Amino acid sequence: MNYPKKWKDYELIDHGNGLKLERFGTVILDRPEPSATWKKSLSDSEWNKADAVFSENKNQKGSWDKNLNDWNISYPFGDSEIIFKLSQGSFKHPGIFPEQAENWEFINKKCKELTAKGIIPKFLNLFAYTGGASLAADLSGAEVTHIDSVKSVVNWARENAELNNIDSIRWIVEDAPTFVEKEIRRGNKYHGIIMDPPIFGLGPKGGRWKLNRDLPKLLEDVMKLLDEKNRFFIMNTYSPQLSLNELRHLLSKTNGFPSSYEADTLGLVSSTGKELLLGNLIRF
Repeated sequence: MNYPKKWKDYELIDHGNGLKLERFGTVILDRPEPSATWKKSLSDSEWNKADAVFSENKNQKGSWDKNLNDWNISYPFGDSEIIFKLSQGSFKHPGIFPEQAENWEFINKKCKELTAKGIIPKFLNLFAYTGGASLAADLSGAEVTHIDSVKSVVNWARENAELNNIDSIRWIVEDAPTFVEKEIRRGNKYHGIIMDPPIFGLGPKGGRWKLNRDLPKLLEDVMKLLDEKNRFFIMNTYSPQLSLNELRHLLSKTNGFPSSYEADTLGLVSSTGKELLLGNLIRF
């Protein structure tokens, strides 16, 4: 399992009974986590210290029992840090996936390797959410294109960029598959691509995304965008319906996908020492 090791403003305190207890800066949140199928390690008195608890409905939307003001946290990155704005909403996610910090370090390493060759990395972030990978790539010297189909989320990512004094990212509100198809026709290439495709999605023009149906074609198209010699690729899938073995099988049938790559799990380790596996990780 790959998990981040440098967080100071984030802590997975405990997890179990379908929940996880986390500290984001000074704020403690109690959120649903389907992967946490075992018993909690800590007492109810520890869990009751949460500043806010999220209750989820069947459609993944829900509500918090308390309304908190927006707040910032930071992640130590290179000689500096990345600052993120966190906020409550109708979904359980406060604006960051802490396990993704492992990928930010990978991006930094690969961008530095390209820069050492005299190459300015061109980096594409698909299904980019609030832009953690985009910020990491920009701070690593890359020219970044950030794609997400939800305008409000792209605006949130822009706010994060402003917090980090970044003004060079290319922001686009569009379906990832549509953008990729356009880039292929334009003949554009990228040195690095990260994609974090959701299980389901709805684009700005009503296009519907289904992971198991649409991922194979998108992967083949994305391979056409990667530079043939100097390239790196990251993909996470969080769907319980797509196991790592099934994903490996899919990749073996994907035209242009290399035979050698890293296939692992991305996750977190709690303060009590328990691992929490959160999704499939593919990198090369």
